[in-house]
Amino acid sequence: MKFISLILLLTLCIFANNTSNQMSPKQLHVLQTVRDVAKSIPDKHGTTYENTISAICITESDAGDNLIGDYHRKKSITKASLGAMQIRVQTARHVSQYVKKLKWMSKLSDIQIAARLLGDIRLSAKVATYYVVLLHEQRNNAFHAVSGYNGGMNNYTYYNRIIKNMAVVDRLVNAGKLS
Repeated sequence: MKFISLILLLTLCIFANNTSNQMSPKQLHVLQTVRDVAKSIPDKHGTTYENTISAICITESDAGDNLIGDYHRKKSITKASLGAMQIRVQTARHVSQYVKKLKWMSKLSDIQIAARLLGDIRLSAKVATYYVVLLHEQRNNAFHAVSGYNGGMNNYTYYNRIIKNMAVVDRLVNAGKLS
């Protein structure tokens, strides 16, 4: 019985490693871009959140493979979650009120912001990173900050998905596929 358990555990480990190695070059490019942006935006203590942001990117858009989320026929595209980081226009506007470097967004229409979020990985990553920094500073807790990214205060399901994808990010970094 122990032997079978050991074989099963090894199989699961190999499968988990293969899953992280199955990222396409495009997905790896998106993740590296997101990481580079996140590394350049520290919180007030100098902490950066590139691993968290990378895990959010995998969770939200499968590392850029799904650029439009929450879009239904009854919703406007400006109400959908958009881009590699699945940011809503409303969230981008909210973040731009607190971040001087994003104030320019207040002059854009909702459609213009939506188009930028869909087509600009760096902008999507900037808004997401500043949002995570704001959430960390407001909530003083990683769990509540990550939950807040998905619209809640105590979102255990979402948080667990992020933690699982942080392990994928760690494997990609350790394998030299991300820096």
